[in-house]
Amino acid sequence: MRRSGCVALAALLILIAVSTASAKGADPQTETEVKAFLDNYALAYEKKDFAAITAMIAPDADVVFVDPGPKGRYVGPEQIKKSYENDFTQFKSLSTKYTWISVGAKGDLAWFTAESISAVDMGEEKLNVPARWTGLLEKRQGKWVLIQSHFSVVEPEMEPEPEPEKKPN
Repeated sequence: MRRSGCVALAALLILIAVSTASAKGADPQTETEVKAFLDNYALAYEKKDFAAITAMIAPDADVVFVDPGPKGRYVGPEQIKKSYENDFTQFKSLSTKYTWISVGAKGDLAWFTAESISAVDMGEEKLNVPARWTGLLEKRQGKWVLIQSHFSVVEPEMEPEPEPEKKPN
């Protein structure tokens, strides 16, 4: 029994190594296009331009967006539209800067992972919100559209509490 477990583990590790080795990064043109997509998305979101954002999302019934909101999962254009309408009521203004982006691609599919910081004006409160975003894009009629999105807010790192000062005896 123990030997079969070791064989299964070895087979799994080989499978992971082979699949990782065959994963490709994006060619320079695709990487440029995906980064431009992300910049355009951030600008449309900043302007609360729902029409521009909608044009960047596949209109398919099985498109899935996940975010840290109370509902958290939105499937299909109607649910996604409602989530954006709700988002836009939550802030007075917002500006996003990407701090790191990774892009991969194969054929008409591209995926990205991005880290960002958004300066958010809530009216009475101003926040800097670090976040992570992953997504899957498909190129349709020469244009990239989101077919899957997962957005999460990054909790600030907790600084260790200072050691209490020792008083001399």
